[in-house]
Amino acid sequence: MKTQKQSTKHLVRLLQRSIHFVRWNLLVLLITGLSLFLLRCKGMTSDADTQLVPILLASESNTASQLGGSQGGSVGTAPIAVDDLPVGIPILNEITYITNNANPADDPYSTKGLLQFQKTSVSFQKPVPANTEISLYFGKKNMELHPDGTVTNALESLKRTAANFSGYTYLTDADKKIKVFVVAKTEFGISSKQLTIGHPRNCADAMKIPATWGNCEEHCITATKVGETVELTANYNLPSQGNSLHLDLVGLSPRSSETIAPTVDLEIPFPSAGLHTTKTSFNINDKDFLCTKVESVLIIDQPMKFSILQEYITIPSD
Repeated sequence: MKTQKQSTKHLVRLLQRSIHFVRWNLLVLLITGLSLFLLRCKGMTSDADTQLVPILLASESNTASQLGGSQGGSVGTAPIAVDDLPVGIPILNEITYITNNANPADDPYSTKGLLQFQKTSVSFQKPVPANTEISLYFGKKNMELHPDGTVTNALESLKRTAANFSGYTYLTDADKKIKVFVVAKTEFGISSKQLTIGHPRNCADAMKIPATWGNCEEHCITATKVGETVELTANYNLPSQGNSLHLDLVGLSPRSSETIAPTVDLEIPFPSAGLHTTKTSFNINDKDFLCTKVESVLIIDQPMKFSILQEYITIPSD
């Protein structure tokens, strides 16, 4: 019984001491508890930040990979040649080119020429993706461009991208027309330009239509264009009654005896004084040459006269 009383007294003393300790240290205990609570909250916030940063980094890395993928990749992965991200149809500017004589080793008879498209020959109104397809097609008048950007009847073609187009040189027959299609294509659409060009040798100084040469008070030739037809007229003004008038007219190829405008020949045994005329013509759509050589020969016995007129005139593009 004595032992139980002693234990009770001991517990009472511990309780009194605890109450006394808490009373005198209440402020310290409150500050300590609050500090621990704040430290715990800060730890939780720090963990949240640590988890968020990798998510943001992953998003940035993914975006960079979409903008900087390999050439020729899928939509949105092509490298861009400029800072801006272009969208829309690639609109071509006018195509430029230069002509030069071919290397003598390739052209011993001076019948060839070079059509040279430099790096700056192809350009766009706005920046385009580096993987924009650029295609050049060379052919005759029967070469056709279809709405989907394909070309049929091409004699030669070249395909590059905007990033690696460095120009191109095409060897062709001199004085002949070459049709050229330049086609640019992206996922957004197609842009194209057509040229009808050639390398002039004999046609280098050809006269443009309308044209007149010779002396029209005597013997001259005129060239005019009506629609798609070039009309050629040879005139001779006979000063007095004559004998045996011969006046012909023809249009020839600038490089051979091939006929472009059919030969016409006016013959009058006893021509009267005044104007005598003969005409021929050709359709510009039927010809692959840059120009035609026009000739007219006049012969009359009385009064005696012999005259030859010759000139190159440009054949307009169709």
